[in-house]
Amino acid sequence: MSKWEEKRLGDVAPFKYGKALTAEKRIAGQYNVYSSAGVCGYSDDTLAENGIIIGRKGSVGTVHYSANPFYCIDTAFYIDNIHRDSNMKFLYYYLQLLHLEKYNNDAAVPGLNRNLAEKLKITIPDLPTQTRIADILSAYDYLIENNNRRIALLEKTAQELYKEWFVRFRFPGHENTKFENGLPAGWKREKISEYYNTCSGGTPSRSKTEYFENGVYSWVKTGEIKDGIVIETEEHITEEALKKSSAKPLPQNAVAMAMYGVNIGMLSYFDGVMTCNQACCVFSDKRRFSSKHYLFQYLMSIREYLLLISFGAAQQNLSQDLIKKVKIIMPTDDLIHEFEARVDDIYASIRSLMYKNKNLTKQRDLLLPRLMSGKLEV
Repeated sequence: MSKWEEKRLGDVAPFKYGKALTAEKRIAGQYNVYSSAGVCGYSDDTLAENGIIIGRKGSVGTVHYSANPFYCIDTAFYIDNIHRDSNMKFLYYYLQLLHLEKYNNDAAVPGLNRNLAEKLKITIPDLPTQTRIADILSAYDYLIENNNRRIALLEKTAQELYKEWFVRFRFPGHENTKFENGLPAGWKREKISEYYNTCSGGTPSRSKTEYFENGVYSWVKTGEIKDGIVIETEEHITEEALKKSSAKPLPQNAVAMAMYGVNIGMLSYFDGVMTCNQACCVFSDKRRFSSKHYLFQYLMSIREYLLLISFGAAQQNLSQDLIKKVKIIMPTDDLIHEFEARVDDIYASIRSLMYKNKNLTKQRDLLLPRLMSGKLEV
């Protein structure tokens, strides 16, 4: 039987504050940048070689792990120096059971209180047992990460197809296409509002628990918009919340962009009928056919430009009015149809892998409390 001992969390794994890093400095780099919501960009700067990231502001109490060098912004704490008798990966799993979101001391803007968190008493086993538990749970994470790598390759395939056709102009039939004013004949350059309707959502009153308890509508926050498909959300809202707020049902496969916050400029597809908060700009086709994949790729390709034209004294902001005035290059309808069909197949594979990961995560999370309580001997 392994030996379990009670210790103070701060003695085992002291918390460190992340450091500010503007959105412009998170656009490119070889290392992940973490916020409370997870990866929010990339940078060549790092704060740690590996470690744990804990949400301090925003997504309070969320826990992330990085096996590689990373940067942590000031909405999160990070752990990179632990007691010699501790396993970093074990602590990452253990922290997920502590419900750290309860330990905040800021009524206006919820924030994790480091002093309260570090005083928590935890009961953990000896190092060999920690390592065995971490290995069991890591096996699930390995499968999830492998699927994520496949997803990334598929997403890159879609991006490369877009670039090949619409940036390099090597689309089907390009050999016989004439150019006019720098564009293939039949292509147009118009405001986004010419082709797409836009809207945003709303946030039901947090003081009304009946707006969120037993909710049936997925409610997307900007922190969940991460350049991919949103298949599930952290929170759901009720029918009553829809009636009493500016939140509204939005169609399946809608394209959404974060207009401000740490994920400004990032994009997502909604996997089902969903709702969102007011910081999202949601696009729908004015024409009778879908061009969602083309729009998604086009907006991603001009992200740096969108960040440059964003404004705001305290933080960068985009607005629907600003976005609608941005020019979009629109190819012929036939070419859009062909592109959408090809990318639909790619995203069907991505969606399948995401649901496999959802099931793996569920299995891992069912096992987690049994292992961490010592009820399941390893």
